[in-house]
Amino acid sequence: MSGMEMPQALPPLPEAPLEGEALRKLGLADMAALALAMLREGAMNAASPLRKPALSTISAEGAPTLRTVFLRGFDPAERRLDIFTDARSPKAAEIAAEPRAAMLFYDPVPDIQLRLSGRAAVHRRGAAADAAWSGAALSSRRAYLVTAPPATPSPEPVSGLPLDVEGIIPPLERIEEGRANFALLEFVFAEADILVLSRTGHRRARIRFSADAAQGEWLVP
Repeated sequence: MSGMEMPQALPPLPEAPLEGEALRKLGLADMAALALAMLREGAMNAASPLRKPALSTISAEGAPTLRTVFLRGFDPAERRLDIFTDARSPKAAEIAAEPRAAMLFYDPVPDIQLRLSGRAAVHRRGAAADAAWSGAALSSRRAYLVTAPPATPSPEPVSGLPLDVEGIIPPLERIEEGRANFALLEFVFAEADILVLSRTGHRRARIRFSADAAQGEWLVP
């Protein structure tokens, strides 16, 4: 792998698949910048498909488990992604037992796939979790009033919400009861695998990050 200098500012995401000269000009630093730009877009644009990546964890049986999550924040300096979760959820227990995790992003507009590998942690208490809860929309906070842990079997289709809050946004004091079930999931990635799909010929690179540097290498797509 070779060291690289990251750009001072992240580029905008392409508005179409990269072809021809635009594809041939891509260097390893450009691939790394595209990866970070995708994460920035997912965190900032609620309408972007990058807002809803897949998160993979390892079950107690040692099998991979996968689900769609909502990206709530991105800190490029820390390489940290923020996700909200129910503290009673299976993924919270899985991460507590085995922090290694992976994430998958795909943007159909420029036709780019991004895979991240790293470690996750779930925080039920503390300043970061408190700030995440306070900054969440009331509709998001209402979800943590569900009466049973996620994935609990049910004899019929249910939302899981108590009857007094289903279909409405209840008063703030009622919503605050859900704080006990809320947790902030932080994912810190150490490696990115980015694949730019193109009719001209795909491009793929692996980027490994450390505290003060990044190294990259080209991969066969």
